[in-house]
Amino acid sequence: MSQQRDRVAFVSHCILNQATRARWAGGGARREAGMLRDVVEVLLSQGVGVVQLECPEFSLYSNPRPLRSKDGYDTPVFRDHCRGIAVRACDLMERYVDGGGRSNVVAIVGVENSPSCGVNSVTRTVEGENVAMPGRGHLMDELEAEMHIRGIEIPLIGVSLRPKEQRKGLMRLRKAL
Repeated sequence: MSQQRDRVAFVSHCILNQATRARWAGGGARREAGMLRDVVEVLLSQGVGVVQLECPEFSLYSNPRPLRSKDGYDTPVFRDHCRGIAVRACDLMERYVDGGGRSNVVAIVGVENSPSCGVNSVTRTVEGENVAMPGRGHLMDELEAEMHIRGIEIPLIGVSLRPKEQRKGLMRLRKAL
């Protein structure tokens, strides 16, 4: 019997389902039909399974919904919703890790500039304009805090939807796997 550990990554919902993304023009982020092929191909090529995180924006507000920055989603209701998603995700992470050592959660993959899932960059409102700035999205903030409380150490890796920036995130993902 093989002693190889199964490897799993938790990924932002829209990586596997682009239909949940807010619909708007501009911003430079590309929209693909179905899934983000480049991210999925990296995970497939490395034999990594995937757990899809719930999209807090879609599950709370559906589509169509107005484009909002992190500031636009900074409400007690939205933060509490993200906290619930983070708690459930960490419960699931612990089940993988506590399953007799047969599984290894190797990464959490977020989407840069997302108000919810940005890892290193998030969209903020500055003088009435939405701009990319350093920081984490609401869900990644809550996920990181819950992981810290539970002593879970898994790298958070952001992948941009902007083609010129995406290569860097994909390289970080490959290195983590």
